[in-house]
Amino acid sequence: MKALFLAVALAATPQAKPAPTSTAQSFLVSRLGHDAIVRMYAPGVPALSKAEKRVAWHLTLAAHAGEEIAYDQLGWDAVALKRLLEGVYLLGREGGAEPGAFDAKLEDYLARFYGQSGNHDQVTGQKFVPTFTPAELEAAAVRALKAGAPFGVKDEAALKAWLGGLRASLFDAGHEPRLTAKAPPAGQDILTASAHTAYGRGVSLKDLEGFQEKNPLNSRVVKVDGTLVEQVFRAGTPDGKVPRGLYAEELSRVIAHLNEAAKSAPGDQKAALGKLARYFQTGDLKDWDAYNIAWLKADPRVDANLGFIETYVDPRGQKGQWEGLINYRDANENRVMELIARRAQAFENGMPWPDAYKRKKVAKPVAKAINLMASHPQPPAGINLPNEQNIREKYGSKSVLVSNVMEAAAAMKRLPLAIEFSRTPEEAERARKYSVTARKWLVAFHEVMGHASGQVDAKLEGNPSRYLKEYDNTLEEARADLVALWHAFDPSLAELSPDHTRIAEQMYRDFLVEGLTNLNQVPEGDAFEEDHQRGHHMTVNFLIGKGAVRQVTEEGRTYWVVEDAGKMRAAVGELLSTLMVIKATGDYEGIRTLVREKGIRFDPKLRDEVVARIRAVDVPADILLISPRLVPVVDAKGQLADVQVRHDQGFIEQHLERSVLGGLPPAEATRVAARLAASPEALKEEYRKLPPLKR
Repeated sequence: MKALFLAVALAATPQAKPAPTSTAQSFLVSRLGHDAIVRMYAPGVPALSKAEKRVAWHLTLAAHAGEEIAYDQLGWDAVALKRLLEGVYLLGREGGAEPGAFDAKLEDYLARFYGQSGNHDQVTGQKFVPTFTPAELEAAAVRALKAGAPFGVKDEAALKAWLGGLRASLFDAGHEPRLTAKAPPAGQDILTASAHTAYGRGVSLKDLEGFQEKNPLNSRVVKVDGTLVEQVFRAGTPDGKVPRGLYAEELSRVIAHLNEAAKSAPGDQKAALGKLARYFQTGDLKDWDAYNIAWLKADPRVDANLGFIETYVDPRGQKGQWEGLINYRDANENRVMELIARRAQAFENGMPWPDAYKRKKVAKPVAKAINLMASHPQPPAGINLPNEQNIREKYGSKSVLVSNVMEAAAAMKRLPLAIEFSRTPEEAERARKYSVTARKWLVAFHEVMGHASGQVDAKLEGNPSRYLKEYDNTLEEARADLVALWHAFDPSLAELSPDHTRIAEQMYRDFLVEGLTNLNQVPEGDAFEEDHQRGHHMTVNFLIGKGAVRQVTEEGRTYWVVEDAGKMRAAVGELLSTLMVIKATGDYEGIRTLVREKGIRFDPKLRDEVVARIRAVDVPADILLISPRLVPVVDAKGQLADVQVRHDQGFIEQHLERSVLGGLPPAEATRVAARLAASPEALKEEYRKLPPLKR
């Protein structure tokens, strides 16, 4: 992987990079097989105040402090594999070993491992294995151990025994092959066939019948002597009244960074961060609700999403994954968000579902465009939080459009694909002109109105996911997209552009292009597992069934074509109303039938055609994003004096630095980060100082 080695070399040359142009080359760092490593930019960081920069820095450290939790949630051996691969990458050439084919293979695999937070693809759920051999890895691991790699083994014999225990997890594609198995093989269920760690090994769906979790969002359910036990994620309270729980060490470090951020935060944000720290101490969902309410009331320029938030990996849709997204407001991209927020009640009133499920008093949502400064996991294009339906209905929500993610994705993937899958030269020209704006409008409606709209029957107690179970996330993502498609032609959008009708038409075409090109992300099999993709596929098949969309093949090239925009909008409204009623009433069988009939299976021959077309135009199947690098400036006493932003760090180097900083207390993490920015060669030394891996 020479391109990745080039990225490493560039990382040693500090430079402040200006905001890029929109060409793919402005973002592309290297190719990784059929994928690409791409850079995000944060040009607004220098304009932040000193206090805002301090908040941003300490929130970023808080995000890093929780990352190993995320890896542990996605595989029983993921943390050990991460330490092994990192140690070998950094120190496996020590002792005079010459670079060779193994090093390139290791670099390729480690980049994929970082990008997916483990060894399962986050979209397909499929396991991926390295191309190097166990023998090659062992030889390099022995060298790394002698060079001081913190593997937590005492000698070479213990190292080889450890490697033997990890061999199936790393090299056997048939061992724990699916991260999330929503269509499990015969003899297994959705829990026992899944590789994630939300439920202990051996815990089945049947075991959970009648078992009531007190902390469904932030716990692991395991068997202890045959009895189910809920292990709550919490640090414990200083007075000992709430005992330490799972991930206590990591969460204690997170809390320390939150406390530092709070010292420089404005009053309402300071109060919210205090409540978040309290939640990480107790693990009590009442404290989580209190934090979310306080977070909704605060609207600082620098903000964060921290905690156990999204539930896509859990097939039951209950367990939250660790997430750390640190951002600042991008005022230049706010117009569409502000318009939708301002007209939220009017848009709610115009929904196609029954009046009983329309919100009569919509709290004006906080809607803004942002740029990310730090991100784990790989970030989305838009966010709407909190997920808790009862809080949304009473207190509202925050919706964001992630500008720097969308800029990179548009340049690298979405615009090239919109052009490639245009049926005529005229369509291709309209794609060039309108696709980027159409995508922003879709994401804005998806987040501001899609997830925040509607109300459910009182009998559901504000928690429809408990009734919709493994289909809840699929329904919700499809519903949010449909809200965007329903409102795309609203006359009020003329305020944003005189071409608003053309932009809406492009949104419809691009929605179908996305449906086709989603097939490129499932190179094996004939089924979608990921919730967004299932929801999208279900919607397209429904539209085809209603005659609003037609499949056309010309000269071996397949297109999904909008027959008539008015007819498509009518079909969109019909499905949207159906999904809202299902959500509002907790109709499990209704959504189960829709997803199973229309959302899962696809034609593998069509997939193969799509894959070939995308590879022919060299558009990456997926992009792995490098976050901007925040660099602390310390004074003579080692205290934080300022924060700068750089766009010069390699993908692997960024994750290695996070591994080092994530285990350190605030002051030490700041000093070490400043040292690494000034002397990249110090990374090996700092990595050697990591505590030995625990068994």
